[in-house]
Amino acid sequence: MNDLKDIIEEIKSRCDIVDVISDYMQLKSSGSNYTGLCPFHSEKTGSFMVSKSKQIYKCFGCNAGGDVISFVMRYENVDFMDAVKILARRCGITLERNISEEEKKKIQEINKFREIHTEAARFYFANLLGTKNPGYEYLKKRGLSDKIIKKFGLGYSLNSWNSLMNYLLAKGYDKTDLVKCGLVTHKTETNKYFDRFRNRVMFPIFNYNGKVIGFGGRVLDDSLPKYLNSPETLVFNKRLNLYGLNISKKSIKDDTLILVEGYMDLISLYQNNIENVVATLGTALTIEQARLIRKFAKNVIISYDLDQAGQNATLRAIDILLQADIKVKILNLKDCKDPDDFIKKYGFEGYKKAMEDSDYYIKYKIDILKKKYNLNNDSQKMSFVEEATFMLKKLKSPIEKDLYAKYLSDLTNISVDSIRASIGIKVSRNYNNKNNAKHTNVHRKIEQMSKIQDGYLKVETNFIKLLMENKELRNSVISDIKSDEFSIDETKEIFNYIIKNKELDKITIDKIKSLNISEEYIKNINNIEIEEINTYTIDSTKEIIKKIRKNTIENEIKSMSIQIERLSKELDLLKKSNSNTKEVDDKIMKLSLEILKREKIKKDL
Repeated sequence: MNDLKDIIEEIKSRCDIVDVISDYMQLKSSGSNYTGLCPFHSEKTGSFMVSKSKQIYKCFGCNAGGDVISFVMRYENVDFMDAVKILARRCGITLERNISEEEKKKIQEINKFREIHTEAARFYFANLLGTKNPGYEYLKKRGLSDKIIKKFGLGYSLNSWNSLMNYLLAKGYDKTDLVKCGLVTHKTETNKYFDRFRNRVMFPIFNYNGKVIGFGGRVLDDSLPKYLNSPETLVFNKRLNLYGLNISKKSIKDDTLILVEGYMDLISLYQNNIENVVATLGTALTIEQARLIRKFAKNVIISYDLDQAGQNATLRAIDILLQADIKVKILNLKDCKDPDDFIKKYGFEGYKKAMEDSDYYIKYKIDILKKKYNLNNDSQKMSFVEEATFMLKKLKSPIEKDLYAKYLSDLTNISVDSIRASIGIKVSRNYNNKNNAKHTNVHRKIEQMSKIQDGYLKVETNFIKLLMENKELRNSVISDIKSDEFSIDETKEIFNYIIKNKELDKITIDKIKSLNISEEYIKNINNIEIEEINTYTIDSTKEIIKKIRKNTIENEIKSMSIQIERLSKELDLLKKSNSNTKEVDDKIMKLSLEILKREKIKKDL
């Protein structure tokens, strides 16, 4: 085994190419891929493409292309090993000329465990298709074709205590490693070893890079547990993985993944041409799984079972997905108990239509909440409205708030203006002049935003003009500030361009026009007189940097203060309803501490 090769493969598996390239340049989502302006040649129309599923980049303008390592090599202008070291530091792998024995041992063990799991998957697959067996009969009864069985590598564990163990021992593996892999169980009191999975249909679990890391086994009778998963091992952590992602990542459409509960739900959908689907691994959705989804998709349609457990799991999943900045919809299974049942009854077209008609998560939450109350009773209706409006207040978009205020009004026959008022939407007293009121509100918001940005804009455009015009000053101060310290996105973009082209004597307006910069911003730069710029020294320029940092910190403090204000209102409501306030209290405390930290930083500048 080539140790260095294994380490490099591990580094590549940990360094997602989209995340890495996004640190160097701006990428925009385009279907299942990402696009941007190529950093390796000058262009106005983006021809640079990054494939998340294939983990490669390609420029159709200059033909640059390759994997994450080759990108870093070219961008940083370094050789292969230096690029590997940069990525190793990024993902927390120690990479030295002489790698530590501990790191070597861990990587070797990971690779060995993956080999063992691959061999086990082959064994189970051969059992399923080799001779007549109850596992194959079960899958056929569930309507699976041989093609789909092969696609997912399904298998069968014999009704034997040691068939897998004996097979793997014959391959040269030892019992200790088989126990560590979770494929064999060891009873210490009797010193007996036996197969964990017996007389079950086997579902190999792959990581998103296509490596077998564990198994799920389903019984063929009524015995319990119905499903048995591999335990936590060096290569398998169910909190960090999703079933089917290795296949579905290649079929993501409209930046959307469907989330189901079980193996069979996923496979049934896939067989019916619904391929952008993943499943949790026998547990409730975790924040780690949500973050993994976010790497590949921005939208999720939850399609869990219709029973009470499924509803509870859906409600938990909604909150977790929102934490990961994922937009959430809920698929309506109508009169069917699960997605597999739905597909059998309504077919591909029916499910496709249900996907298109999926409800936004807040509507689902309101509908579930409604079941708890009798809306014919005034007291219960009021309790329902209080809980529902509490949910609506948390929505960030005013449009969403207004939309579901109308929905809640229709459900309860309470005036929409009353509900709007209760969730913080200002209701115009002149009800006949709604359009004018809306216009006034929008104008006021724009005016307020302008006031906030005017001070920032003046400072930042002055600084940018300095860097563009004066090479000596540019080289003296450019390392003293980072792009994320600016308040305005356009400043950040121009600054990154200046860094890349810092050797130019002068950076003209024409050169930055190819960037995503507004005409208004460019006009502001043009309006700055050269005579004014020429008066600046290195010291006065560094004072500008301090001012920029102070502006950014002030902006952050304002944002956190607004959050505290919102949370304080939420806290009052919780206290009134005698609900648990600990979570909100903790959030307010954390934000307050962050404000104190930033105030200190600002003071020390």
